[in-house]
Amino acid sequence: MNKQFAIVAALMSASAASSLAWADPDMPGFTVDFSQCTEFAGVGPIDFARASALVPAAFSTLPVGATAGLVVRATGCAGVSVNGGHAVPTNISQIGVEIVPPDGTGDINNYTLVYLSNNSELVEQFNKAGVPALFDPDLTYQFTYDSTGKAGYLYVEADGPGLPGYFIAGNETDPTAPYPGGFRANWWYAGKEGKVKQASVFPDIAFGTSSVTFFTSKTSVLGKLIGGNSYSNFTFLPLRGVYSSAHMVVSTSHK
Repeated sequence: MNKQFAIVAALMSASAASSLAWADPDMPGFTVDFSQCTEFAGVGPIDFARASALVPAAFSTLPVGATAGLVVRATGCAGVSVNGGHAVPTNISQIGVEIVPPDGTGDINNYTLVYLSNNSELVEQFNKAGVPALFDPDLTYQFTYDSTGKAGYLYVEADGPGLPGYFIAGNETDPTAPYPGGFRANWWYAGKEGKVKQASVFPDIAFGTSSVTFFTSKTSVLGKLIGGNSYSNFTFLPLRGVYSSAHMVVSTSHK
């Protein structure tokens, strides 16, 4: 297996990563449009050395005091369209580490450790771009409102070939106002053909509060990263996001 995939392969099995992720040097990139979505986005402190060990030398882990930032995200959309195609309901989950912006753009920049989706076309496009995204047809993203209609309970269940399962669960509240000026998030990966960048723009996203816990096997790489079975210290950024649309451009820099 090419060493460019070693980071995600540490989280998945080597055989799964090598079979699912391959770079097409002729692929110019792709675009994704999201509609009617909600998400959990959590960022919290994690041991700097353990986190940095999972970030390739081409990127720099962002120091937050003496720690690094663990990023956990899950989203559910009524429609996701790849390259302008037919939109289908889609769930996605990502896990990463905050990094110094490689190109000076974005409100947040993260290095990708895990990317899962129940959208097979989306996963295939990432694989062609050299990102070992995993297809999880049963990826669950559920938010159930309580009697107030303004808050509720989030439940996320995810796993993939060679990746120990993980869960996200807890209480969240809906936002009251859009985030001023929109939000720009970049996720990166050290692909075989160069740095793969996922640049997403959320023009009308609004953020509410979130108090959730992440669960996984303590013997997995993710478990060792968080230091046990569970993690709930999302003190840097514990948010429920709601957005009607977003646009993502995935490109590869050969520099």
